Amino acid sequence: MLKTKPRSGKRKKTLSQLKKQAWCLLSQCIRREATKHAGICFCYTCSKVLQYAEAQASHAIGGRHNSVLFDEEIIRPCCVGCNVFLRGNYQVFVTKLIEENGFPWWQSKLADSRMTIKYDRLALEEKIEGYKQRLKGLEIQG
Repeated sequence: MLKTKPRSGKRKKTLSQLKKQAWCLLSQCIRREATKHAGICFCYTCSKVLQYAEAQASHAIGGRHNSVLFDEEIIRPCCVGCNVFLRGNYQVFVTKLIEENGFPWWQSKLADSRMTIKYDRLALEEKIEGYKQRLKGLEIQG
């Protein structure tokens, strides 16, 4: 008769689940850091006034693949209109980023976006812990 180890009750999260959790935490960081008095922030592309809960974290480069998913330099708070209905409103988003950082910087970001990055469990768990720590210091005032 084979003896098996008793299950600990909790299964390890999959890499996909860890990546989703890390993204959710980073999204909160981006939106909270942009939030001003009374829980207000502004859409990066159209300047619409948003409550924290209405804001979304939007990427300047589409695809949400590993090479851009956690690149905070290209993530800004946006309204659902720009992020979803205008599919990122990239013409405005990218123009503003280039004005802020320069065209060589943007070319570098585009080159980086074509790199293949694979996250292992440890890297994702470290990101999750780092984002949790960062969120502890961010309180919405109001």
